[in-house]
Amino acid sequence: MPEPTPPVHIRPATDDDIPAIVDIINDAIRNSTTLWETRETTVPVRLEWLHDSQKNGHPVLVAVTPEGVVAGYCSWKTFRPFSGYAHTVEHSIYIAPAYKRRGIGSLLLGHLCELARHSDVHVMVAAITASNTASRLLHERFDFQRGGTIPQCGTKFGKWMDLMFLYRLVPND
Repeated sequence: MPEPTPPVHIRPATDDDIPAIVDIINDAIRNSTTLWETRETTVPVRLEWLHDSQKNGHPVLVAVTPEGVVAGYCSWKTFRPFSGYAHTVEHSIYIAPAYKRRGIGSLLLGHLCELARHSDVHVMVAAITASNTASRLLHERFDFQRGGTIPQCGTKFGKWMDLMFLYRLVPND
């Protein structure tokens, strides 16, 4: 895969990145069906999320341009809050509007897959809007398989949305 344009550096998110992450999430809330939420988030809410993620050992990574702009971020959380799912994670990837379709999502997903490979994660799950072809194709490039689709299980912008699950069995070291 070619290098993202512009080149970005991937690193763990810090408190200072939260305003940019909030901007990215709120844009997705306002303008897309990638996140089935209508209420915008805030810096305090996302700071708590970051600290909880860090406390639980869940990665939150940012893609940063040479100028210091957060172009996107990714994270994972335990798939479901039951002990039997301790080795299954559901991840999220969001890219700032000005940086979409530049390879940054691929770079972030690659980093998550590599982190999973060196951890106790056995399965990675992506829950995406079924009509989100770009996200489906991105995940399929990283060997994610379709697990199934739940029709009309959520709404956004007054329309019923289908939810597609993709999964990847992680080849651990």
